[in-house]
Amino acid sequence: MFELVNDLLKPYRIKTILEVACGTGRLMTILEEKGYEATGLDLSQEMLDIARKRCRGRLLRQDMRDIKVTETFDALICLGKGFAYMLTDADVEMALDSFNRVLRDGGALVFDSFDAERSRRYAFGEWRKTVFEFEDMRVTRLSRSLDYKESDSTWLAEWKYIIETEGEKHIIKDETRLRSFDRDQLKDMLVCHGFQVVDIANEQDLIFKANKR
Repeated sequence: MFELVNDLLKPYRIKTILEVACGTGRLMTILEEKGYEATGLDLSQEMLDIARKRCRGRLLRQDMRDIKVTETFDALICLGKGFAYMLTDADVEMALDSFNRVLRDGGALVFDSFDAERSRRYAFGEWRKTVFEFEDMRVTRLSRSLDYKESDSTWLAEWKYIIETEGEKHIIKDETRLRSFDRDQLKDMLVCHGFQVVDIANEQDLIFKANKR
């Protein structure tokens, strides 16, 4: 994930980064190791408690739709499909306005989301297991998706995370609705909220890169 972020941010003079939906701080830790000054933001106190053990920078428990900081950042990243929690157009507009407020003029925005076209073909109802091995952490993720609604491109997602760090084990369960997006719809919303879209990558899902105008 760092390689992706680094490649997207290379054309800019980036020093300060706000990572929205930072989770356990895995990416933030790498950003700090590479010399970036990173601040993390997440709504889950459980995730932030884990991140606090490995990150040097500031960690904030806040909603991406209403980010409250006094400074501006060179870049804002929101990866790991955190943007999929924005279920309504009103949520999206609030989040994009919030992102705009905390970026300096010309600052870079990088975020990803589920592609609505791909989501319509996704296998719903099946449990999936993924294991991530890191230097200081092992994460086992069990996930499944249910109840896809074509009318608003949302579905019910269930997760169970087993996080093992330095002899400790944390189990975090989550259940929520998520949303996927059509690329043109999201591109238009970015433009309407003060961004210039630079690139839209589509490997498995949508990855947007934009500048604050």
